[in-house]
Amino acid sequence: MATLSDKLILFLGGALLLYPHWQDNSFIHIFALLAAVTFFCLCSYCNLECQRLGQLPNVSRWLLAAMCLSLAGLSLVHPAFGCFLPLLFYELAAAIRHWGILASCLLPFLSFRDWPGFYPFAALLLFLLAWLFACKTARLLELERKFQFLRDSSTEYQLLLQQKNKDLIEKQDHEIHIATLKERNRIAREIHDNVGHMLSRSILQSGALSAINQQENMQQPLNDLKDTLSLAMTSVRESVHGLHDGSIDLESAISELVSGLAGYQTSFAYDMGRFVPAPVKYCFISIVKEALSNTVRHSDATELTIVLREHPSLYQLMVKDNGTAASLGGSGMGITNMQERVKHLNGILSISTEHGFQIFVSIPRKEA
Repeated sequence: MATLSDKLILFLGGALLLYPHWQDNSFIHIFALLAAVTFFCLCSYCNLECQRLGQLPNVSRWLLAAMCLSLAGLSLVHPAFGCFLPLLFYELAAAIRHWGILASCLLPFLSFRDWPGFYPFAALLLFLLAWLFACKTARLLELERKFQFLRDSSTEYQLLLQQKNKDLIEKQDHEIHIATLKERNRIAREIHDNVGHMLSRSILQSGALSAINQQENMQQPLNDLKDTLSLAMTSVRESVHGLHDGSIDLESAISELVSGLAGYQTSFAYDMGRFVPAPVKYCFISIVKEALSNTVRHSDATELTIVLREHPSLYQLMVKDNGTAASLGGSGMGITNMQERVKHLNGILSISTEHGFQIFVSIPRKEA
């Protein structure tokens, strides 16, 4: 918009120079006005933001040069075209920005050779105005471009900071989750090693007392005590199993299995929630263990990919290597165990030997 206002002012200045001679040859003057308007529009189209000549596309560069040469040539043919030479000087000052463009100041003297002597100097005054406009607009547009760059950079850094904060929060949540699972596992181990053993010893002692007791009135209380201790033992055992099952982190377990491989280019993608049923965890861990074991023992693969994903209706596992079809082939106990585990959860296991060996497992969530 700034360049358009500058050119409009210079165009009006050229029209004022032309006005005193309007009655001399109206046809050529109208043609000069049309040529100036054409020059005005085409140059604005080629270089609307006052960019340097080297920054313009080749088509715009050649079109701008052709328009400038055309207006300069027409100004030498008739002075009416010379009235609009300030537009030419403005384009040169905006596109070249070099002191060499001052050579174009000779054009008014050549163009207005048949008109009164003050016309070249009036045109030079408009040239000076065009120079000031070009410098002012160039600085303004440069500041605008810097502002846009700073604004875009600020927005990019803000988005990057938000993403890093999000990743940090997720990492902290994951670490807290892992710490919680480890603590649950520690509690389960403590209960199993201490309380469980003490209850087992108490059950044996109550059984021994019941066997050696000779008093009839003490037989029933001792049997009730033994039953109570057995019930407590069962409750403790269930609680320990529940804590242990809940303390297994599927992602960490698979990551440890993958990190234990040497000499393979591994890729592990995990996209599952934290609360995965224990049967699904055991099933996936067992399948991955068996697949990695067979790959190491029998495969000539160099690349290994493991993907776990959770969908609204099912859990998925994919283990793939780039080895030969025989790398995990056969119908041995490993494949059979995989099939039985998946079948027990009403899932589907498929094996593919195209482009390497691939095991694909899907387990319905409602069944898990």
